[in-house]
Amino acid sequence: MELRHLTTFIHVCEFMSFSKAAEHLGYTQSSVTQQIQQLEAELGVELFERTGKRFSLSTKGLELLPYANRLTSLASETKAVISNAQKPSGVLRIGAIESTCNYILPPVLKQYLKLWPSVQISVRNATTLEIMEMLRKNQVDLILTLDKKIAVPEWNTAWEQPTNIVFLCCPAHPFAGRTNIRLRDILEENLLLTEPGCNYRQVFEHDCAERNLEIKSNLEIGSISNILDFTKHNFGITFLPEATAHAELQKGNLSVFQMEDYSMQMLIQLIYRKDKWISPAIRELIKLSMCMGSDECESNAK
Repeated sequence: MELRHLTTFIHVCEFMSFSKAAEHLGYTQSSVTQQIQQLEAELGVELFERTGKRFSLSTKGLELLPYANRLTSLASETKAVISNAQKPSGVLRIGAIESTCNYILPPVLKQYLKLWPSVQISVRNATTLEIMEMLRKNQVDLILTLDKKIAVPEWNTAWEQPTNIVFLCCPAHPFAGRTNIRLRDILEENLLLTEPGCNYRQVFEHDCAERNLEIKSNLEIGSISNILDFTKHNFGITFLPEATAHAELQKGNLSVFQMEDYSMQMLIQLIYRKDKWISPAIRELIKLSMCMGSDECESNAK
């Protein structure tokens, strides 16, 4: 069984496309097709179920994928150890949600590239559910997310740090600076919401539903920076991770208010797969982010 065939198989699984896998690997599409056919012939099974132009992983393909990941990872580890290549190199792939991508990662990556300029970093920005799926499919090496505790048996959490979700309004808004607002009160206001896939929005919606409270919002905005702009221009009130609002709070453009009957806290978490070889590039990112500490990361990002 050739290692390059397994690598090609992994990339076809990542992209669920022979053409995209070929483009990524620098092969022709016919070469990718031939490698998959050779792998199937050697194993005596079909790895993909084909229906017309569409295809999906077969049961045997799903069984092979974790073994293929482990074998290719072990091969990379062996090469690095035997050649004594302990300095970070190659490509480091990170999945992050908008709040961690825009407000937590930048100071970490800035320092990382100062130390290890030869590493090529790829950051993919998506919702928590999407980056979790990327990690499952081995499309990223690590994910940096903000959520309730993520406990997947096949994954390790390198570190986690609690962070508050704060409720924000324009300084001219009647709620500004108050500490006695009720959850029911904010639902009477124009509530500026993030996209439906946002984890802290989902938590908020769940908590309101448990209290039989209806959310009335007529403005849904996908971008955190746009939500901040709309809020400081008094289009409504919102709730966001504390780090994302710090700069505007420091400038006096926004004000925090607190509720007497509700609060929300999430965890910033850096997660990787247990079956993933911790390359020098991954190891140094984990060490640096832990060394800087999430508090410092947030203050730098702010």
